[in-house]
Amino acid sequence: MVGKVTPNNQLSASEIPVLMGCSRFKTPSELLKDKMDFISGIEAPFISNEAMTFGNLAEPMILQESALRLGYDNAKILHPEAYHHKSLPFACSLDGTVEGSGKELLTNVQHGIYCVNSDSIKMEGLGILEAKLTAHEPENPSEIPLYRGVLQLQMQMDTTGAKWGAICILYKGTHLRLFIYNRDEELIAEMHKAILDFQRRLDKWKSDGEIEWYPSQNPAEASRIFNHPEKETVSLDYFEDSAETIWQLRNEIKEKEALISKTELEIMEHMHDFEYAVAGKFKIDWKMLDYKPTAERVVPAKPARSIRQSKLKIRYVEVA
Repeated sequence: MVGKVTPNNQLSASEIPVLMGCSRFKTPSELLKDKMDFISGIEAPFISNEAMTFGNLAEPMILQESALRLGYDNAKILHPEAYHHKSLPFACSLDGTVEGSGKELLTNVQHGIYCVNSDSIKMEGLGILEAKLTAHEPENPSEIPLYRGVLQLQMQMDTTGAKWGAICILYKGTHLRLFIYNRDEELIAEMHKAILDFQRRLDKWKSDGEIEWYPSQNPAEASRIFNHPEKETVSLDYFEDSAETIWQLRNEIKEKEALISKTELEIMEHMHDFEYAVAGKFKIDWKMLDYKPTAERVVPAKPARSIRQSKLKIRYVEVA
């Protein structure tokens, strides 16, 4: 395992799930902002956690055992250089590789080997090994989420010219599964389009300072992206129906929450000190919550900052 070797001013294979909207932790617009920040000289803080630490420690073992199960004892597990795509602003790093002998590989459940989307896969020439460590339960080939190496592996194969590759996943520290893939040219073509579109947005910002964000995936993201509001008022008459819908729904929620509180109070007053009650086909619990003592904590100081609200405040205004 080596540190990050791909350049920060362009996309890399590990960022492809974010670009394709498959990441649980980051959105395409946040990825675009990361690149703009780096180009502007703003370094992202280094983030590490136990999962990453143990993933790095386990990687050589996962790769070596995976290669042996595939029938190779000559796995290369040290790749200190970045591999640059021949026609795209894109680079990747590799966990491990083997040089295939042309042997035909079949699914072997006993050894944790699965040929994905194919009855067999010919291990001919360069093969990419991508190691993953997860606390997730073992998955079937059809259940593997795209962010768990599927997109990454396809772009690694595309960049290096490899015809086959394997995602080598160690589940819960004891279950190794090898998912073997051929190149998926249709999926690769989709990622090519996304990479070129990302670079177009980045180049547009470089040339004229205009940022073309991706559609926000939720209100919280929109509040982070559009975080320099102007004090002027913009006309959005074509959103009157949308604003009315939000306003009406929020009023309905308030009314229903008030009704829930009123009804709960009636039941509580009749339960008194009983912890359980039965009301026809419903069982009602009203338990005590126990909290352990905690030591006094000093909250560290934070600098002043401004964040934009993630909810709109909508008021009904009578029009004369």
